[in-house]
Amino acid sequence: MTQEAQPQFVSVPVPTQYVTQVYAYLAELTGATATTPPVSTVPPMNSQDGDQLPVVEWTVEDFRRLMIEPLSSVQVIVRVLDLLAKQPDTRVSYTSLAQHLDMEKRSLQGNLSAFTRAVRKHYQRRNWPMTWAEAPTNEPDLKSEFYYTMNTTVAERWLRARSRS
Repeated sequence: MTQEAQPQFVSVPVPTQYVTQVYAYLAELTGATATTPPVSTVPPMNSQDGDQLPVVEWTVEDFRRLMIEPLSSVQVIVRVLDLLAKQPDTRVSYTSLAQHLDMEKRSLQGNLSAFTRAVRKHYQRRNWPMTWAEAPTNEPDLKSEFYYTMNTTVAERWLRARSRS
């Protein structure tokens, strides 16, 4: 196995209202298979309340807990994570996720919002095990949409947790 140079990441403070635009720009620079940093540094929701929850790396044990969570909204996200783990470092559109899950986009959005609350409440962190960025789309009637990505490290942990469940 050859060792490739690992990309170096630098934390850059970005005003919350520009985060998705910065991610979209980075995705543009790196192409359709943009990679993500080992730990998501962007909270999945805006935090106007002085959010003190940390960004915490997701472990195999965290994923095992997540898989057995009885909340239906979390189980929808488990299916999302299954899809993303099959193609690490690849951006998957919101539209594509909804189609693969055979659900309405509004329903998927509700499940993503509920997942944010579950992550904050039960895992005491503000980051998802996947990242997202808004970028231009070819979808009819849309100028842009969100794209979700799971990096290789997180995908490997997810698959390890899945194989032992």
